[in-house]
Amino acid sequence: MMITIFGATGNTGAPLVEALLRKGAPIRAATSDPGKLESLRAKGCEAVTASYQDQASLERACAEAERIYLVTPAHIDMRRWKANAIAAAKAAGVRHVVLATGLGASPKARLTFGKWHSETQELLKSSGLDWTFIQPTYFMQNLLWQAKTIAGEGVYKDDLGGPVAWIDARDIADVAAEALTGPGHEGQAYGLTGPEALTGQDIARLVSEATGRAVRWVLLPPEDAKAGMIAAGMHPEVAAAMVELAALAPRGYLAGIEDTVTRVLGRPARRFSDFIKEQASSFIN
Repeated sequence: MMITIFGATGNTGAPLVEALLRKGAPIRAATSDPGKLESLRAKGCEAVTASYQDQASLERACAEAERIYLVTPAHIDMRRWKANAIAAAKAAGVRHVVLATGLGASPKARLTFGKWHSETQELLKSSGLDWTFIQPTYFMQNLLWQAKTIAGEGVYKDDLGGPVAWIDARDIADVAAEALTGPGHEGQAYGLTGPEALTGQDIARLVSEATGRAVRWVLLPPEDAKAGMIAAGMHPEVAAAMVELAALAPRGYLAGIEDTVTRVLGRPARRFSDFIKEQASSFIN
């Protein structure tokens, strides 16, 4: 049973490749970067290049695969990219698509990302393919974006301002691996969070404890967060959607805990404190 993994070198795709290899599953890792093919093949899997804007490459990536994992970065074109991949999967005879979207995505969603993700979910539902939705909250790995700032300035810049039930991307990957290889996951929407909700102050404290050096918490105003994302190359509409999502945190709407990881995997979700301890050297000069 061939499984194609799109985004195979990304936050969830990379650990998913590892998880499926541990299960002995035959996988095809798809990446847009030809320079990453050899490292993927060295892991023991097939590797191909594919672009979400090149339908022929998507169909080649899906050829002879029974199941695929589909994820895209937050991008202004992400709905079109996913639609292209779903069409390619159907044309190639794929049976089951495990689709990564976001927590709260539904036809009733009011936020931009919730609407965008819901549009893709409904498209997949209407495709005739079996589906499973993987709907995570914020990734613990996002903290690594600030590693240099934390190491150099001793500051954690909090662009959320409220409690969030962060999840480790490896837990997302493990749930996706189970959905891709185990029975009974068709038609399921898996909301994914970590086991606790933490504030920015909590994160600064945990980094301080893990590194043995004081890390200050600083609240980043929404306009500064948006400007920083745009300066880094993000489309202004996507940056605005990110800020819109972050605005839920102060109201407690990102603090809810889902037990999905435990239900699907039979073990607790990873804790942020353990992730920070593992990555402690990243936060020290």
